[in-house]
Formats: sequence, structure tokens, C-alpha cells
Amino acid sequence: MKKDLPYLRFLNLARALEEMPKFPALDAVESGLLNACSIAWYQDRKLATMEALEAMPEISQRTKHSRLKILADKGMIKVESDEYDARVKYVVPTALALKYYETLGKYLAKSQAT
Repeated sequence: MKKDLPYLRFLNLARALEEMPKFPALDAVESGLLNACSIAWYQDRKLATMEALEAMPEISQRTKHSRLKILADKGMIKVESDEYDARVKYVVPTALALKYYETLGKYLAKSQAT
């Protein structure tokens, strides 16, 4: 297989990111949920917890709910209450999550430059 394909270089670099001690290890569901959330954050939209739970329909609600809790425990997200209605909760990125995506972006640029 050709080893000079940019996407394959990126995947290799992204795997290295998972092994860095400053970032928590994420399983496939955690990574998928975080990526689904990041799309809303990139669009500057508030992401309600219920909306985050609609991502990845092939995964059970119970599993996704527990993985959101795990992402919070790992410091990648936090859940904040709406300022007007405490029943509504939003999933928001932490500084660690933003640094994670910044590092992935650098790896993507590096993989294309080589």
C-alpha cells in the first residue's frame, strides 16, 4: 500500500494523539459523540443534551448518555444549565477539547504538507 497518502499520514498522526498523556483515551462511541458535538460548536450553536443524544442513531440512548458522562469525567465536555430554564442542559466543549481539536488540525495540516 502507498504510504505517501495524506489521509493515511493523518490517521497515523491522529493515533499518536490518542497515546499522548495530556489527552484522555477515547473509545469509538466517545470519539463519535465528541465529533458530532463539535459540528454544532463549530457552527456557534448551543447543543442541547437531547440533541447530542440524537447523534449516532445506531448506538442506544443509554450508551450515549453514559458516554457523555464519561466525556465529562475525562474533562472533554461540560454540561451547563440554560440560564432561563434549568431543565434544559447544554453540552459545551472544555479547553481540553478545544486543544484536542487544535492539535488534530495541526496534524491534518502536517499530513498534507509532507
